[in-house]
Amino acid sequence: MDAPSTWVIVMTPIRCGQMTTLECVRTSEEHIDQKKVAHMATGVNQGIVINKAIVDDNGTYDQLTDSESEITYKCFVVNQDSRDMRAELRKLKFWFVSTIHKKVTSFLVQTSFMFFNDLITPGHVPKDYASFIKRVMRLMLLDKYQNISRIHLDVVPLDIKEAGIDGLEDRDDRPVEVRVQEQVMRTIEEAYPNVLTTEELSKVVQQDEKLVLRILDQLLTEGRLHRVAMEGRNRGKFAYVLQVQTGQDDTNAELGMGKVEEINEGNMDVITKMKEKPTVAIITNLMCEKRAVDAVMQDKTTYVRYETKGGDSHVYTIGYIGAHKCVSTKLPAVGRDRRAKIASGNTTTRLLGTFQDIEHVLLVGVCGSVCNLSDLAQSSRLGDIIVASPSPKQDSAYVYCDSVDEDDSGQLKFSLKQWIVPDAKLPQLAANLVSAYGPSFEQAPWTQLSAEVANQLADFAKPEGVEDKVQMQLGDGQMIEMAPPTLDRSGDLPVVRMGPLGSGKPIVSDAYLRSEFATEKGLIGYDTEFDQVLESILGNRCNSFLVVRACSDYHDGQKGSVWQPYASLQAAAFAKSVLQELNF
Repeated sequence: MDAPSTWVIVMTPIRCGQMTTLECVRTSEEHIDQKKVAHMATGVNQGIVINKAIVDDNGTYDQLTDSESEITYKCFVVNQDSRDMRAELRKLKFWFVSTIHKKVTSFLVQTSFMFFNDLITPGHVPKDYASFIKRVMRLMLLDKYQNISRIHLDVVPLDIKEAGIDGLEDRDDRPVEVRVQEQVMRTIEEAYPNVLTTEELSKVVQQDEKLVLRILDQLLTEGRLHRVAMEGRNRGKFAYVLQVQTGQDDTNAELGMGKVEEINEGNMDVITKMKEKPTVAIITNLMCEKRAVDAVMQDKTTYVRYETKGGDSHVYTIGYIGAHKCVSTKLPAVGRDRRAKIASGNTTTRLLGTFQDIEHVLLVGVCGSVCNLSDLAQSSRLGDIIVASPSPKQDSAYVYCDSVDEDDSGQLKFSLKQWIVPDAKLPQLAANLVSAYGPSFEQAPWTQLSAEVANQLADFAKPEGVEDKVQMQLGDGQMIEMAPPTLDRSGDLPVVRMGPLGSGKPIVSDAYLRSEFATEKGLIGYDTEFDQVLESILGNRCNSFLVVRACSDYHDGQKGSVWQPYASLQAAAFAKSVLQELNF
């Protein structure tokens, strides 16, 4: 921390009914009312003064109400020993010194969130009230916050059942079969186009095979799954895959995949010997991402081959985006283990080997936003679009962390893989579009396109009745939830930002490392692990690629599914706009 100023911070606790207010006021020593003082700190805490508590059950204490900036959030705390839970509504109110130009609202808001960011940095969050309010006061003593004249912290306890914080409890009261059916369908969608046996599904969802088989039979009856007979070492077994019927366009209208043809090893020349070969490849990971990309293509046909002897299946949708013939595919994945990552790399290599005229590759789908409280202009909300590109702080467009170590001095050392885009044509086209249609993006072609597709495919519309909420794990059983901070945002349409994307399980799964890595590398989003895919692209000498993501959560795009379809469509619509600007 910076050296303390000559000011003192006086804190007065005020209790009024269920609410506790902690008033922290900047003043000079000569203005301290000694009759009200309960404690004056010395030593490392010099400059901190604690007044006697005020009990204001009658509401007669005259508190200031005209704060110049406010941050409201819910705090959820789990006792690490007893596992007891409590929830609180907290409101931080800020006032600033008179010399600050009060009309510059953005400055007041940004300063407030910078303070809040320093207060709740993962790994440094105080565990109790005394430590928490002491940190507030010590931050106020820093030179960089001398423009803050006072801060009030209002704390109101919430009923844990009415707190409304998603994910408070792991308990799911729905019937077992309902929960397992949801898991089975999600697993089959993630694995598509790969087929999964009952044994494999049972292992992934960690449920009894008999229960899984009963659920599979029900899904077959409903026409949601397709069953195939296995061959080779699995002969005699059945496997399951998402139902995609072969036939004309209207057969799979709700999937947006166009006409579907099933192919086998003997008739691969149906796609390899086309007169006009695809020159653009689009790679997706989730089924909703694949559907979104296919929905923005014209004159499309989907070719699918189910591998029944063991190994990976593949699906290719071939059609047009603008004047470019494109092929889209979906990576089959179950879990995030090494096997799944290798499969992703193999699928990419097979794609580029099958379609040897590919000149450009786009990775299109969802990611997680980095909620940057210290720089609100770089904070994305759910649905916002992120295009991976370098920044003044980071030369690479995509940064993957393989492992994290700590040296003898306690400094974190990240083991990295980093990628630049050798051919900057696609990133430059994306930047031109952002410059031409920002900051409101109301007239942007992708805005109109996404609205048109959402009208046709209702499950890609913006979620209704679902708030965009940031949840941040702070460590030691603490979590906060708040509305996403925004600064100078025009309207409610998705914003497009360009900057580095990061990924890597060692950092994404740890709140403190996630925050530190994002700050050090200047990241604006976190992606699921696509390192093997990028290595395959460059290994196949394809130097022109673009990563287009849209935010579906504040993790890495894989937490929950509510915002994934909407975000997938935003990314697909923007990717189409880029390709329409691409000349031959």
